[in-house]
Amino acid sequence: MQRSISAYTYDFIILEIVPNIILISFILGFIGFVGNIFTFLQPNLRWNNCCIYMLCSSIVDIIHLTINIFPSYLRNKYSYYTLPWNLSFGLCKLNYFLYSFLPQLSINLLLLSIIDQYACTCALTSWAHRLNKLKMVPRLILLMICISGIFSIYSPILGNDQPVLCGYGEQTIYVILNIFFNGVLQPIVILIFVLLTYRNIRQSRQRVGGMVQTGVNRFRNQFIVMIITQVLVTALFSLQWMIIQTYVLYNLNISKTLDELFMMTILFALSNKIYPFNNVKLFYFSMLTSKSYRQAFIKGLKKLFSRQCFHQY
Repeated sequence: MQRSISAYTYDFIILEIVPNIILISFILGFIGFVGNIFTFLQPNLRWNNCCIYMLCSSIVDIIHLTINIFPSYLRNKYSYYTLPWNLSFGLCKLNYFLYSFLPQLSINLLLLSIIDQYACTCALTSWAHRLNKLKMVPRLILLMICISGIFSIYSPILGNDQPVLCGYGEQTIYVILNIFFNGVLQPIVILIFVLLTYRNIRQSRQRVGGMVQTGVNRFRNQFIVMIITQVLVTALFSLQWMIIQTYVLYNLNISKTLDELFMMTILFALSNKIYPFNNVKLFYFSMLTSKSYRQAFIKGLKKLFSRQCFHQY
């Protein structure tokens, strides 16, 4: 009787709750994407390096949610069985690459925004201050695309070679590299630049003493708070995913009861489907933490509605 209850709970979570989590993440991600496009293209933000990086990150987020997340909601309708083997094999390898490449690129672009704010807090004579120039934006974005691509090459190479099992039953080395790149390396780099930025801000305040901040400094500090919040939440999502993935990997080859196997499978599935909320949070946390972002968003809405009212009149 206990086994049937566990099996019923497993089926309910995997077949009912997990697909709805995927759909909710896509809907929230699409709304956030539209909000970011609308806000970051406002005249006072569109030429800000940091806003350009965050806008690019938002574009990558919606591509990732569309290509790698939303189609799994319809997995029962479309199957690799219906495609020729060569085509299904190529699509499976492409799926492995994109599943690794797009999240890495999104977080790396967000990392560029905190690097940009770190450069803003450095002395004018520092080499890092050159990163604030607008001409560096496309170069750094291209650099991050190359880095993310190099760090994602392992995924199609080590992924499952059987299209029918695409996304399941990967080699242990694949899981280890996945945990290292997405759950260890990126959060460490993010936290390093957050601490460096905080150190520069603290030293700057000690130099100016109790002087009143200018409007430019207030605007910059609001963006620093917003970006630090974004990257810390990103690190938390990555760490929870890394912990559960490591737990499942460690216990995979240890004999377990049926209930424990069900629990591991549920944790693994929920962790994988909660992790894409990393690609959703940008708009919502920006609205919560940055007054400048809220003002730009509201100002843009007022302009839009005033134009519509004018044309109707």
